[in-house]
Amino acid sequence: MGFNIYDELPAPVSKYHGTEKQVLAEIFLQHAQGGVLPVTPWYDASKSLAREFPEQLGCLDDPAILGRVFQMIDDNHDGILDQDEFVNGIHELLHPTTQEAKTLRARIAKAVLPAVENDFAHVKSVAIIGAGVAGLQVARRLMEIGISCTIFEKSENVGGCWQKNYADFGLQVPKELFEFPDFPYPDDFKCDLFPTGPEVQSYIELYAKTFKLYDIAQFKTTVVDLQPSGGQRGWTVVFEKEKQRSSKAFDYLVVATGMYSWPPHMPVARDASKFKGQILHSCTFTDRKVASGKKVVVVGGGKSAVDNAVSAAKEGSQTTLVCRSWHWPVPRYLLNLVPFKYATYSRFGHWFLHPHHGEGATATWLHGTCAPVKWLWWRAVELMFRGQFQIPSSMIPEEGVETDLFSGGQILNYDFRDMLSSGKIQQICGAIDKFTETGVVLVDGKELDADLVIYGTGFAKNYDIFDKVIQKKLNIQKDGLYLYRNVIPPQVPDVAFVGCEVSTFNNILTQGLQALWLQKILSGQMRLPKPGSMEKVIQKEQAWKRTWMPPASSRASLYQLHMTKYHDMLVQDIGAQRFRKMPNCFGELFMPYTARDFADLFPKASK
Repeated sequence: MGFNIYDELPAPVSKYHGTEKQVLAEIFLQHAQGGVLPVTPWYDASKSLAREFPEQLGCLDDPAILGRVFQMIDDNHDGILDQDEFVNGIHELLHPTTQEAKTLRARIAKAVLPAVENDFAHVKSVAIIGAGVAGLQVARRLMEIGISCTIFEKSENVGGCWQKNYADFGLQVPKELFEFPDFPYPDDFKCDLFPTGPEVQSYIELYAKTFKLYDIAQFKTTVVDLQPSGGQRGWTVVFEKEKQRSSKAFDYLVVATGMYSWPPHMPVARDASKFKGQILHSCTFTDRKVASGKKVVVVGGGKSAVDNAVSAAKEGSQTTLVCRSWHWPVPRYLLNLVPFKYATYSRFGHWFLHPHHGEGATATWLHGTCAPVKWLWWRAVELMFRGQFQIPSSMIPEEGVETDLFSGGQILNYDFRDMLSSGKIQQICGAIDKFTETGVVLVDGKELDADLVIYGTGFAKNYDIFDKVIQKKLNIQKDGLYLYRNVIPPQVPDVAFVGCEVSTFNNILTQGLQALWLQKILSGQMRLPKPGSMEKVIQKEQAWKRTWMPPASSRASLYQLHMTKYHDMLVQDIGAQRFRKMPNCFGELFMPYTARDFADLFPKASK
């Protein structure tokens, strides 16, 4: 008979007896072949060592570390271990006296994790990396329950990507769709209906000042390493400020570095060194006057690339947008009358999406039965978008709008459309093959003159603040980092990712609900499932996304318009009602959800 692979196995019980050296001798004899231990049996012996000495050697399942240990204890360097080499060598590693053993032991300690536990009563201090809207909301929620928080922020202010971004950046949604659930825009706060970047930054700063979050933030501080606490629970944060390196221990760690942080993704074509012009990423194109009088080529098909092209065209002499494929634009007002939020932020609009894997049998049957109706609905939506944006046939996206919204959805005004129509912006579907001194050559051989090339190609993910062995335990995939509820890694204890591994069309609300969800866990008001159960949920979500979402490097984090379902799951987990508008059945079905629908879950801000 088999067994349930998601069931938790009992903690291993030592089957060895005697002194430490006697235990090591038993392990050697168990795995030795002909009185010696070649490389292959050494791998099996290392697993026994990791089980027997978890706090000291718990990461001996990593090949790189295994190789270094073998090299150290193989005294005569013959590629096999005899009993004396094994016993004395491992004993030296457990109680190092030589510099080599001390160095290797310190390296191992950086990757040894304690067992995953579901009790967080020990958490009295939390390190939060990032002072954007996610990190600030986490700090606010945890401080409410008496947990001491320290925010580490590499820049000089709160706000994350809203502090400074590409030229003319701002919200692509109206302000009621970007609002802290516990801190609505004050009546005397002046901003546009679609706030500019500086207006959003002012709102975030006001939030931080109101709740005294500046007091717990360390600015201009870069986190350079995150180390487990030597097999014990908690983390040691190694950080650098004013060229001085320091470290501090915490009971829990929250990574809140955002979806669009660092490093920039710049697939620069060959021969870039020959180019006599300037090459920028969208995050460094902060002043459109840089493009004044220049011939500009913008690379990319997402929101930032389109915005960069519009900004450059306002100043430059010629602007060309080059991308491999186009994405469907979403108008701010459907048919120039109805705000788009009624279709995209309501349960009615959500029902037309690809069904979530967590739907019940009745809902699944209904989705299948109505599939032709849903298909016709989206084709009608595409016709509407084509008409409103006057999309030429050469720019029709390959993916249907119901799928494309999960990889390149962008809410636009008509600036880009009008500039295309007037000829101020040229569009080319293709890619840059190489640079020349005076421009670029596309893969089809077409040459474009350029003085300035801007890559609006997004950002890559980087997890190098974690040890390489821990990164393997995070199980990072080609399509991203899959987590339980997009927050918790099942195999790495005492760490949560808030805001940086999930993307919706209302990120500030999503991150607020994640912060509340985490508060309930750390306060003991709700409990996480066991690691095996979390893995089961993750694998279901992974399979669901991979059956229909485009194969993007960020697919693990994408919820986008499925935010309704994601918010439902978070709210249900904490024991609250997911139907926030009831008993108003009409409103529940057709009215858009905003942060104010969840306000009663959060304490009200004091005036």
